[in-house]
Amino acid sequence: MENFKKINLLEKMRMDIKELSRYYADLRKYEYDNKIPMKNIEIRKKIHSILLELIKIDRLLSKETLSVIGDQRVESKRAKIFACTHIGGNDVQRAFEALKDHAYLFIGDPKEIYRDLTGILLFLNGAICLETNDKTDRKIAYERSLELLSTNTNLLVYPEGAWNITENLPVMGLYPGVSKMQLETGADIIPLAIEQYSSDFYVNIGRNIPYSSDSKDIEYSKRYLRDCLATLKWEIWDKYGKCKRESITDEFRQNYQQNIVDKCPYDFTIQDVYDTMFIDRNVTDPEDAYIISPKKQFELSKKYNS
Repeated sequence: MENFKKINLLEKMRMDIKELSRYYADLRKYEYDNKIPMKNIEIRKKIHSILLELIKIDRLLSKETLSVIGDQRVESKRAKIFACTHIGGNDVQRAFEALKDHAYLFIGDPKEIYRDLTGILLFLNGAICLETNDKTDRKIAYERSLELLSTNTNLLVYPEGAWNITENLPVMGLYPGVSKMQLETGADIIPLAIEQYSSDFYVNIGRNIPYSSDSKDIEYSKRYLRDCLATLKWEIWDKYGKCKRESITDEFRQNYQQNIVDKCPYDFTIQDVYDTMFIDRNVTDPEDAYIISPKKQFELSKKYNS
């Protein structure tokens, strides 16, 4: 991008959020095309403990609790890819607080962080941002992740790619990025599941998944990771779940989904969640085969309410 021009803070403040998102995407492309390396990685590692204290203060002010119900991690000298289930709200902050280890955040469609305190903290901590509907930006983010892992720096990823707004599916389909990153870098994958009941967060951290010969089979690696995440999530549900399957009503389902998206600013909608989910075209969703899935319900409600 030869004509790209950096702008100052005042000019950024004058932009609407769409213009600002486009500017940062162009900035990422400019730096990538000009082979500008990632900066201040070691400094971010050193200030991480301070940021953790700020995250903890934010949680206390929000009157939220955090319980780590299990942590099976083992010591490793390799970089780690923390692969976390995704529920929206404050799950990023709670995952960081539970893990304690420093990691950059891999975040898609980051417009909500460009102008708030969370964005400042993420900038200081380190984040790899991308616009999910921009093929070039996705490629750059992936390459930056490989660059980061090669410096023995950790990465926090949400491989579902979207908030899980289903009320009874532990883990949605996973994008293959985490498995591909491990194949190319030899990093450990550490699965962790997170769940929220009212203002109470529960985190369950699994055992390291080291690089092995199985890592060369991306589909196998992805299925294995999803099984690990589902097991960790089920352990939370089994011990702390406050709703049984037979008690899930249509009203509960609709309120559950709407409460999730209402936590996000900038008119984020349920449809936006569905648009960023991973869809395996080779697999028929059992809910599509036997009942009307939440997505179909949403599509039908739009049709009949229009």
